[in-house]
Amino acid sequence: MDYSKFNDDDFDLKKWVNAALRSEQNPNTLVMKLQLLMQEVNVSLEESTTNLLSDIPRVVTEIQGLNNEAVLLRNQMNLVKSDISKVQQETVESMSTVVELDKIKDRMLVTEKKLKQADNWCVLNDQIDLLFEEQDLEGISEKLGEMRDALAGLVNLPDYSDRCDRLNNLSNRLEAILSPKLISTFNNDKSEEARLYYKIFSDMGRQGELYNYYHRTHKTNSQKQFNTLRTSGSVDTWLHGFYSSVLELFHAQLSWTSGIYTEHTSVVLSLITLCLDNPDLHNEISNFLSDSQTPVLALKTLLDIAYRFANSLGKELNDVDVEITEKLGRSIISPYTKHLISLGDKVKSSLLRDVHSLAMRIKKTSSDSVSELHSSTKRVVAHVRDCIPQCLELTNGYTLVDVVAAMEFYFDLLVEKINTFIREMRVAFGVEAGSSQRFQEDHWVGFQSCFKLFQVLGECYTDISGLEKECIEAVKQHVTKGPGLITQLETWLEADPAKYAANKTLIDSLVEGSHTNLFDKTLELFKKPINNCNKLCVDFVLSHVKSNLQGVHLSEEWVVEEGAVFSPSPLSYITNLGDYLLLLPQQLEPFFAEENIPLDTALRLVDFTQFPGMAQDVEGDAFAWLTCVCQSTMFTIVEMILKIHRLSGAGCKQLTADVAYISNVMGALEVSLSRDVVDISRLLSLPLDQIESAETQTIPKYLRGKISAMRRPPY
Repeated sequence: MDYSKFNDDDFDLKKWVNAALRSEQNPNTLVMKLQLLMQEVNVSLEESTTNLLSDIPRVVTEIQGLNNEAVLLRNQMNLVKSDISKVQQETVESMSTVVELDKIKDRMLVTEKKLKQADNWCVLNDQIDLLFEEQDLEGISEKLGEMRDALAGLVNLPDYSDRCDRLNNLSNRLEAILSPKLISTFNNDKSEEARLYYKIFSDMGRQGELYNYYHRTHKTNSQKQFNTLRTSGSVDTWLHGFYSSVLELFHAQLSWTSGIYTEHTSVVLSLITLCLDNPDLHNEISNFLSDSQTPVLALKTLLDIAYRFANSLGKELNDVDVEITEKLGRSIISPYTKHLISLGDKVKSSLLRDVHSLAMRIKKTSSDSVSELHSSTKRVVAHVRDCIPQCLELTNGYTLVDVVAAMEFYFDLLVEKINTFIREMRVAFGVEAGSSQRFQEDHWVGFQSCFKLFQVLGECYTDISGLEKECIEAVKQHVTKGPGLITQLETWLEADPAKYAANKTLIDSLVEGSHTNLFDKTLELFKKPINNCNKLCVDFVLSHVKSNLQGVHLSEEWVVEEGAVFSPSPLSYITNLGDYLLLLPQQLEPFFAEENIPLDTALRLVDFTQFPGMAQDVEGDAFAWLTCVCQSTMFTIVEMILKIHRLSGAGCKQLTADVAYISNVMGALEVSLSRDVVDISRLLSLPLDQIESAETQTIPKYLRGKISAMRRPPY
């Protein structure tokens, strides 16, 4: 049985009793055990209380003793404090005298030191001329170091500046003696001599000058190698060789200088930075890119070579000062920076060359013309597909705004070319006012070509829309690429803060999803050629309709007198027109027999409201197009009817039969009759004196007046 639970702060009586009863089946036994436990606790409590009461007097006595000792200690501390104050008052004058004497001693020591330094300067000044005569280079550098130390204590002397000039002239004299020796040493990698010269220049305090000699010597050699390479061909053929020579120089000098210079890695990296910062390299790269027909691909080729070099070099750099690696990184990327920043212009010029070479000419047949346009539009999308990925690869997206603008400019030119092509097709088909048909082909072949063109434009729109989604996804998935030496730099921010901010905003909005399009302007603009092409298709049909109706309003059938032979059958012009319209679904079937996303897309973008009889909310599909053609046909028939000068009674019956026939054709095509056709049919069927009755007031007045005048017998 666990009695320790009674000590718990959260003791639960019910839980303990239940647990105890599970282990002890007899409750009487459990009660007896608890009573025995209570007796033990009571006995223990009584013993503890008795011991506590007996110890209280002793504890009180000990506390009283401690209190007495504390009072005694306080009195003694007060006496010590009083003694210290008395000593301070008695010795304050003596202490001030001692402090003053110590200051005087310090001034005397400083004066003695300066006098010795001045004397030492004079001695060293006399000795060094002899050392120069003996060409004792180590001795000279040692004496120059001592003279520098001596001069440090002579700042307040009147001739201090003259002494500085003297020391500087002596250092220049020694440097002039060493100069040719240094070049020979660095050219031939003479380690012992290099260590000696390093010590000499360190003693002179001219380590920087030594490094300058070292850098100039090897930079001159690197320039000679560069000049040899640049004559071997174009930049892309020798650039790798140049970077390889610089990398070899880095490895060789890093090893050679390790036992010479204290900060040898930084010294060698400064040398590599100088070798890379070569104006001739900048010019060669600029000339190569300006002469290239594909400047973006050429830039990518050169940059790949530079990045491989930067990666190889970066692997060798550990624990190097950030300022040094940043300078090195800038020297690598600087020949390419201005070309990367102007990537949008390069993309634009490349696309311009391509768009001017696009073949969008009218051929001998309409189908050949449309096929050529189709291949051109496919080429357009293929040509721009790599623009955004290249932008991300070359600049990590920080020229995205310019590249997108270049692509949209390219698409704008494409739209202009397509609109021009459609205008030329209208002329070739003879549907343009004043034009004659150029294509010598079957009418339905031309119709198929018109609809094929419509489909091609829908396909191009779909391709551009799909390309937009691909580009946005590429931006979202892009991870910053490039060597660490380059990516650590704020290249784009430093070059143009405003452009950097604009590109970063665009990239962030695409990644976050707050911006969901790149080519919205292009896609909106592309609706124009699609609508122009739709108008071409409709006008192509209407040109046949108008051809059938040409001169019909002057027919003698309209003025034949009553009693003459009259046939209620529709005339040939209207039956031919009806047969033509009934063939349209058959001609459209090849385009809609299976799912045709490009054509469906084009139809959805058509503004059918610009055609007569079309509702505002019509859904763009094959039936909508057929409805549009039929409504336009009925509009043309109405125009023809209204041109009829006079209708005899028999002519009125004939026209009624013709209108009824075309109405049946529209019914067969499931196209609603236009209001004008319905109104004309009604006016033709009414007696002449009822045309202006109350029942016809819903019919437009101009229509009532025209039909009434047409049917009125001549006087």
